[in-house]
Amino acid sequence: MPSVFLSYSREDLPLIEQLAARLRASSPEVSLWRDQEKIYGGQKWPKVLGEAIADQDVFLLAWSKHAASSHFVELEWNTAVALKKTIIPCLLDETPLAPSLRAFHGYPLQDVAGLTTSLAAALPADQSRRTPVLAKLDDITSRNETVVLAQAKAVFAQQQWTVQGNVYQAGGDIHIHNESATARVPEKTKPLVEKWQAWSGLAVATLTAVTLLLDLPAKWSRAPPPAVPFEQPLAGMVLDEVTHEPLPAVIVSLPDFDMKKTTGADGFFSFRVTSQKQARVKFTAQKNGYNSYLNYANLGNTDLRFPLEKGK
Repeated sequence: MPSVFLSYSREDLPLIEQLAARLRASSPEVSLWRDQEKIYGGQKWPKVLGEAIADQDVFLLAWSKHAASSHFVELEWNTAVALKKTIIPCLLDETPLAPSLRAFHGYPLQDVAGLTTSLAAALPADQSRRTPVLAKLDDITSRNETVVLAQAKAVFAQQQWTVQGNVYQAGGDIHIHNESATARVPEKTKPLVEKWQAWSGLAVATLTAVTLLLDLPAKWSRAPPPAVPFEQPLAGMVLDEVTHEPLPAVIVSLPDFDMKKTTGADGFFSFRVTSQKQARVKFTAQKNGYNSYLNYANLGNTDLRFPLEKGK
């Protein structure tokens, strides 16, 4: 049984525990790696994450609405594609796969037999991209997951290490399928009635276009309706910069909304904020013995993770 990198959103942790238990019960020799939470926030964490994905044979993607909105999960599967890993989606809910992943066959959480068979049948990992991909990830110095994701996707696209068009995966390789162009058949001379119909259609289209153009100034003068604020989540985890362990008793604040939360033993915090869609908000974090932290995040992010540095 090959080794497996399990990619997931922390919001789905109860389901992930069930998945891991079912896989081990069905196939005791399965080796699951899911320690990425200890990586995020540390020095050179994009490269360290890439090494963890590269070291495993198969990439098992636990897909859900939470995974779809997680910057960390998106970075992980984009890195797996760049590394030419065999990707097997496990569908935790009805959320459609990202367009770049829809060529991969997904298995419902209940289909443990299908998942186990697919994992066991995975071909040996292709290591040809390991060195160049890790070198590019090593060049990323930011620790902010939004910045890291943007830079990694830009580099992968530049190097053509992404999935584009109609694709399928076989043996860890990505194959692009292009439809062959259809030969043009010479058009027969049209009878008079067809020409008249064509000219009539053109005249109607022209009149319609003129009418729409005359109506544009009135439409432009109307102000667009204001966006309606609504409640959105903002959640994540605070880590120790050195040990990468979750930090309890951290006070996380949203100054603009006068909201505060204190992390528990798992370092986790969660807010519900009413504002514009995906509004960018300021947040701070404070804990005795550590330097204060200030940054910005978009509402809707439920996988926000950042480190605190001990004070000197």
